[in-house]
Amino acid sequence: MIKKLTILLKEKFEIFILILIIITSSISITYFNHNKNVTNQNYNDLINNIYLKKTLNNIVNNLEPKYKKVNHKIKSGETFDKILNNYSIDKNEIINIKNSLIKKININKLNTKQSIQFSIDKTN
Repeated sequence: MIKKLTILLKEKFEIFILILIIITSSISITYFNHNKNVTNQNYNDLINNIYLKKTLNNIVNNLEPKYKKVNHKIKSGETFDKILNNYSIDKNEIINIKNSLIKKININKLNTKQSIQFSIDKTN
């Protein structure tokens, strides 16, 4: 009986190996798919976490822009220095601004109701 089984195995060896490969492949694929589903579920749970959403919303809503845009209407008696001092700009920076603007415009001739626009860097 054992001899017949051995002969049968030798004759059908390729088929036996093929069946073994198919079974191993199907088990591996099933295991991979299960792990993939578990990982996807973990990511979804993390993304849908209410505490994470609240924390991110709080952080994003409390961000302030780096630059503040200012639109200033000039009033009677205001000078360029006084305007910049009102916005807490450093004196050295005011001097640099004036030196760069003198080449382009006359900052001593400011008209009332004239509007000037500038941006302030709020990093420091």
